Amino acid sequence: MSINGIRFYEKIFNTPYPFGKFDQVFCPDYAMGAMENVGLVTYNDSYVSRGEKATRDRTENIYNTILHEISHMWFGNLVTMKWWDDLWLNESFANMISYMCMDEAEGLEDITLAWSIFLEEQFWGLRTDALDTSHPIAAICNSTADAEDIFDGISYGKGAAWLN
Repeated sequence: MSINGIRFYEKIFNTPYPFGKFDQVFCPDYAMGAMENVGLVTYNDSYVSRGEKATRDRTENIYNTILHEISHMWFGNLVTMKWWDDLWLNESFANMISYMCMDEAEGLEDITLAWSIFLEEQFWGLRTDALDTSHPIAAICNSTADAEDIFDGISYGKGAAWLN
């Protein structure tokens, strides 16, 4: 599945995979869901199956996370934001393009819920936007610490809906 995503992104970005390797590592007790690094994606070990039967929704959400992180190899690592104020673009674009990949990439024809899951992400963004802690999609970050507060439904879901 990862190679299908890489091929799709090479085609859509009109740029070959920009790094010499691509590794994926599952990390016990990793605090985040997943994180792109140059040539390496780290995942929380909750993404590892432990013999339980996964639902189609769970499986396709995992596919989406993998494809989201792979897209960051181009949009996030090869090309990145100047400062945290533009985090929304980094994450929203990766979100939107990962759903497009799930829907259009060769070899991923068994995926059927891509745009339904995308809609759920939009709703997450709108629910987050309704809270007292709401912020603009393009939030102002005076420090790196400020950025910790904008890894949320607005930066991922609402921003991706706006881009779409």
